[in-house]
Amino acid sequence: MTIKGHAIFWVAIYLVLILLYANAFESYLYSMYFVTVMYPVILGTAYFFNFFLVPRFLMNGRRAKFALYSIYVLIVSAHLEIIMIFLAFIYLANYQVGAMHPSILDVSKLSMTLYTIVFAHGFYLLYRKYQDTQSKIEALEDEQKKSEEGFIIVRSDRQNRKVLHKDIRYIESLSDYIKIHSLEAEAPIVSKAKISHIEHELPKEFIRIHRSFLVNLNLITNFNSVQVTIGDEQLPISRSYKRQVKAVLKD
Repeated sequence: MTIKGHAIFWVAIYLVLILLYANAFESYLYSMYFVTVMYPVILGTAYFFNFFLVPRFLMNGRRAKFALYSIYVLIVSAHLEIIMIFLAFIYLANYQVGAMHPSILDVSKLSMTLYTIVFAHGFYLLYRKYQDTQSKIEALEDEQKKSEEGFIIVRSDRQNRKVLHKDIRYIESLSDYIKIHSLEAEAPIVSKAKISHIEHELPKEFIRIHRSFLVNLNLITNFNSVQVTIGDEQLPISRSYKRQVKAVLKD
């Protein structure tokens, strides 16, 4: 979940609470003061519950400790709410109990409101996590589809040529043309295409090591910090791609 997503969620909750308590205070301004004072308790409880208790205990199967610490959080948050009510009694009601709406004095209702927000925040986080997971699954399915298809089609010598992924040793860029060095073809296959376009059509087994070279990881026999060896050919690793290549080859 992004910072922007968190900000939008909490601003929306803030505005809803102001509207909710405006009737109790008969003033949007006093309602805003009260919600602002209560907000640190709400934020602290929500983030501690959803980012610490849930992943640390509930998600790891430690349900007894999760239940115990949840009770602790409930007790602490209730005490903090009492302190906030006391502050509202002093500064907003000017020590007049009659000036305070019963819903503000009811700690159980405030706790219910608090935990409704905490659980809403938790469900929102789960929803966003589900969306992120779905995006990753779709990306993996696309990658798998590329691997399963197993070939690319290029135009060469006025014909469409089918080249299997596993047969491609490396692809060399020649400005607006590419040369596909294949295990099967004696001579490179020359086609009018950009190497960057071909790169997007190939699965993750192909990696760019140079602005002019795209290689098949499965066919690399040796490598060091400046070059890779495929068969009896050495291909240079450019400085701009060195970190990326090193990370992939080390894995």
